[in-house]
Amino acid sequence: MDGDVHWVLRLGEVGLKSKPVRRMFQRTMKRSMAALAKREGIELRPSFTRDQIVVRSKDDVRLVEAALCHQLGIVAIDRVRLLGDVNDLGKIAAHLIDASGLRGEPRTFGVRCRRVGDIEGWTSPRFAAALGAALLDEDSALSVNLSTPDWPVRVHLTTSGLELVERRLVGPGGLPAGAQGDVLILLDSERAMAAGFLIMRRGCRLLPVEGSDSALVERLRAWDVNIGHRSMHHAHDGSVQERTSWGLIGVGVDEGVALSGRSERDVKTTPLATLDPLLGWSEGEVAALLRHIDRPSEVGPDPDPIAWLQPSGWEVAA
Repeated sequence: MDGDVHWVLRLGEVGLKSKPVRRMFQRTMKRSMAALAKREGIELRPSFTRDQIVVRSKDDVRLVEAALCHQLGIVAIDRVRLLGDVNDLGKIAAHLIDASGLRGEPRTFGVRCRRVGDIEGWTSPRFAAALGAALLDEDSALSVNLSTPDWPVRVHLTTSGLELVERRLVGPGGLPAGAQGDVLILLDSERAMAAGFLIMRRGCRLLPVEGSDSALVERLRAWDVNIGHRSMHHAHDGSVQERTSWGLIGVGVDEGVALSGRSERDVKTTPLATLDPLLGWSEGEVAALLRHIDRPSEVGPDPDPIAWLQPSGWEVAA
């Protein structure tokens, strides 16, 4: 019953954009993914929908997932395996329990189902309940726990059949690099690299200036193969031109103006923005972010995602 393996990538913020903007971001992501695949020496075949990308590849699963974890704009990566006909519940339940290797051992389980498309006779809750009943019939040692199960069973109900989510990886989120313009940066320390990564995650392309550490540049190249090359845009006259830089990290304003690529003919310009994305970050949070940059499949992108929910120690002056 082991079928085709592919990956479902969740777009998150990109999927909230208007249709024209979303298409532009998706084109940028498609080019980024192609460059990433070429760099890693693997094949990635993506197909896009409104809120997700389905990627297929015949290459080693570990290599594919290591590459996909570096794709900016993705919030989650699901490794998915096709199980078979959605109506063959008994056979599917037996396969799932045998594959778990725990038949007969007392444990809790919970089924979560996501329906993709119009599946005749099934809704997500109804199918989850039916599959749960089939699993209980197959192994009497199981008991249901929908909130914190020992064995979470995640499936996708699709027009092609039932798919099992074998593994979920957390993506970096944000927007694809190059979609939001270029930022000049002096990459002379790991802290500068962490700051640059946060700006990359907001869709910007980094342009390292003279004096940058080539080793740090290469560590960020895993996230944007085109780092150091100006992004392009369509000018008002219809021509394709290089974008001028709009932001600075670790670069003085006078130097930034000289390197920004602005022309004296530019009538409408705005002052260059000096950016400090790590303002307020603790050393521990920066260290966690650096681990994510180098090992995204093992370390999540947000060092402390619920810190802002904690009670503040600040006191308001009377």
